[in-house]
Amino acid sequence: MYAHFASRAEVVDAAMSRAIDRGNEVLGAVGLTGDPLLALARYVEAGWHLVDQARALLVAAQRELSAGRIRELHAGPAARVEAPVARGRAEGAFRTDLPIAWMINVLHAVMHSAADEIRAGRLTSERAADHITATVLAAFTPPGKPVPETGGGA
Repeated sequence: MYAHFASRAEVVDAAMSRAIDRGNEVLGAVGLTGDPLLALARYVEAGWHLVDQARALLVAAQRELSAGRIRELHAGPAARVEAPVARGRAEGAFRTDLPIAWMINVLHAVMHSAADEIRAGRLTSERAADHITATVLAAFTPPGKPVPETGGGA
């Protein structure tokens, strides 16, 4: 491998780039129109499966790549969910007191935290999407507005 890559970081970067490119294809097929809450739930479901499949790669990327490079690699998925979040804000479904970029970062951080919880044995892959959706909807719901039920349970 080192004939093609100068370092472990370059190998991880290339693998992460490829995984995110494949992920963008999957996320591109997710319907993000209609009710912003349901669109966000569909994004979480599809996005979680991608994160779950790439958990080991994510750990390697966090060890080998800078936080800036990881953010750069996630620019495509972040841009994809920006429109439904903006629409949800315009329709009053999502809070407007926080920047959209922050909200999307929170979404992706919660997904990555779910992967950490699975590695620690405190969460199962099967329950993660429900937990992520419940957490993100609670974070995105405007203050004073009831948090929508996700049906995920405890």
